[in-house]
Amino acid sequence: MKKYKNNIIAVLLSLLLVIFIWHKFLVSGNTVIFILIFAASYYFLKEVLANQTRKKCITSLIIALAFAIIEVICTSINTDYTLNHILNKWTIVNFLGYTILAWSIISTIYTIFEKHKLEHKEIRIGKLKFLTDTKLSFIINTILIFVAWIPYFLKYYPGLLTADSCAQMAQAIGTATLSNHHPVFHTGIIALFVNIGKAISGNLNIGVSVYIVFQMIIMAVMFSAVLQYLSKKKVPIIIRAIVLLYYMFYPINALFSVTMWKDVLFAGIIPIFLILCNDLIFDTKEFLSKKRNIAIYMIISILIFFMRNNGMYIIILLMPFIAIVLRKYWKKVVPMFLGIIIIYFGLKTAIFAVLDIKEGSVAEMLSIPLQQIARVYKYHENELDEQTKEQINSFFNCANIGEKYNPILSDPVKAELNVDYFNENKIEFIKLWLKLLKGYFKDYVESFISNSYGYYYPEASHWVANRTMEPNNMGLEQTSIIKGSLVSKVDSLIERRDIPLLSMCFSIGTAFWLIIICLGYKISKQEYKTILIYLPIFILWLTIVASPVFCEYRYAYSLFTALPLYIGLNFINGKEIEDGKNSSINTML
Repeated sequence: MKKYKNNIIAVLLSLLLVIFIWHKFLVSGNTVIFILIFAASYYFLKEVLANQTRKKCITSLIIALAFAIIEVICTSINTDYTLNHILNKWTIVNFLGYTILAWSIISTIYTIFEKHKLEHKEIRIGKLKFLTDTKLSFIINTILIFVAWIPYFLKYYPGLLTADSCAQMAQAIGTATLSNHHPVFHTGIIALFVNIGKAISGNLNIGVSVYIVFQMIIMAVMFSAVLQYLSKKKVPIIIRAIVLLYYMFYPINALFSVTMWKDVLFAGIIPIFLILCNDLIFDTKEFLSKKRNIAIYMIISILIFFMRNNGMYIIILLMPFIAIVLRKYWKKVVPMFLGIIIIYFGLKTAIFAVLDIKEGSVAEMLSIPLQQIARVYKYHENELDEQTKEQINSFFNCANIGEKYNPILSDPVKAELNVDYFNENKIEFIKLWLKLLKGYFKDYVESFISNSYGYYYPEASHWVANRTMEPNNMGLEQTSIIKGSLVSKVDSLIERRDIPLLSMCFSIGTAFWLIIICLGYKISKQEYKTILIYLPIFILWLTIVASPVFCEYRYAYSLFTALPLYIGLNFINGKEIEDGKNSSINTML
């Protein structure tokens, strides 16, 4: 019986998978395609079972179960923003189907990580070496990435600006009051390059193009730094080649490189910070022995503080965990962390005082509770007593906040917050929120998931990238230098959700689960310190889950820029991780 155990399990799992696929994705069951699906599933699952180890099986199964739960819940939310469709006659089939599918795929990925026999070698053309850890290779990679993006720059000249971009531009050229709603440091960078371009040419459009070229160069440099790091860590050449092609030709990288958003440079800095954290954690003694390394770590950390307002949470929340793990080196680690905090808050206080900069609205941090209260008011107004309704209305400028409620966007509700009243009655607001939580827990859960499920549900659909210049009164206009028909054809595929596999390439949820899978592999190998390398991206992810929009790609762009690094780290053996001689800090930047 033991001899045929895997065969029997593979047959049963394949049958469940066929039933799931028929119910979920196909209309007719009377087709030969199901024989092919069953046969393919059987041989695939039999191979998966043959390559199982206890730790790998447990880890992949836990992740698969979590994925299945998310799929079942969010499929209901994606229907009408409620949980009313979770329990039905197909719930168990759906749950088991997603679990089997996810478990088999995750197990296969882990087998690839574990048994890869890819070579670490060089690509040569004549005397030139490509994808190595040399400075020449670093420069070549930077140029290749930059050149690959040029068609997008020429197609969308002078650059892509949304409403947020134009608001920031107005601050940069001095026609609007400075506010930290858009980080003032990033606004300052825009002002520097835009005004240089305008001073030389007398044309604001050229000023925008100067900033865009600067941004393209910086992003290309940071992506090239990731490639250099993977080279130093002896990641197989095929993986490095795929990463290079991803940075060059993944269309969002090109589109975002010519888009004036704070999210872009921030997303470029994140993988650099992760590299520094990796060397700090796994090569601590050598890292801390050089003042240059400490200085670079502090500079990058401060840039993360300044480039996005939620960057502060990444650095501050990560610090205690690193300090605990590296407590043996506390005499150097603690002063470094204190220096980062003191410099950031010192600079911020001085700059804000000198320039009289206003902080962003407190409403920006209240998307979740405001949406929950608004949902309760919208669907249960008749059940609320007059005192409760009066309490709710006192926190908003409109008479009926329920009318403003949009399950997937909190901006309409946030815009109605009576900020002055809230600032004077924060305790009352908390009490109100807790009171409604007790009576309308299901609505609170539905509100939260509706306003965030795009960040963990792969099938969620929303716009990905902007391709136009927002109408403005600054004289900025889009003037294509080339027709760019190929660029347009590629662009047309980005928001398509009807093309299998391709649609997943632009899914935030897919990127999130791939990162979870990468972390799971490290845990299954008992490389627990690696959790610290994933912590920054998960802290960032938690902040975007609490953001105003349910599925905003640019907020999550850092997941996509960091993903190649996380995947690459799984092709580094333990010796390379711990080997200080392979540290890239001293040559990367």
